[in-house]
Amino acid sequence: MKRLAPLCLALLLAACAQTATREVSTAPAPPIEAAPAPDALAYRPANSGAARFNAKIIFLADQIERNIQHKNLLPAVLASTFVNLDDLDDTSPLGRLISENLIHELQVRHWNVYDIRLSKAVAVNPAGEFVLTRDPKLLEYQYLVAGVLAGTYSIANDEVFVNARVIDVNSGVVVSSGQISLPIDEFVARLLVDGDQLKPMRIIRGK
Repeated sequence: MKRLAPLCLALLLAACAQTATREVSTAPAPPIEAAPAPDALAYRPANSGAARFNAKIIFLADQIERNIQHKNLLPAVLASTFVNLDDLDDTSPLGRLISENLIHELQVRHWNVYDIRLSKAVAVNPAGEFVLTRDPKLLEYQYLVAGVLAGTYSIANDEVFVNARVIDVNSGVVVSSGQISLPIDEFVARLLVDGDQLKPMRIIRGK
């Protein structure tokens, strides 16, 4: 009997352990929380004028990416220079830089973007090697595109309002769009001056 006592005690402890385990395992699981809703698009503030400009262009590209419904229906788009809303034949360094930055931002978002400025050959001279051109006689290709990236900018008070859209060239339908406003700080003011032309404007500090 003395030998059976330790064995009985061990069996009793094992049974208690199993009972405790079953009690824990049958406890109700905590409720599963719903996944948080995706964050709304937001402009990322920055410190310098150039960084603020770049952050706004990223925000503009985010809008274009979000708002398009069927990107696969536009296998390739051609980016054009952003123009002055009051004169669609006029632009500035600002219009050219907006287009240039959007080419990058859309490409990293997996858009197929043509650069129409590719020349027929690399021009080599003492200043460097050049493969981009705006001379129609030197352009390499004629492009068959489904869509174009176009946009305008307009000066109002102390801001420049920029509107971008992707247009289906076959129907003229705007398939995506985005808009931003740029405070006219020193960086943007310099981009609004083309060459030696001076345009009077009030320069404010960027927000």
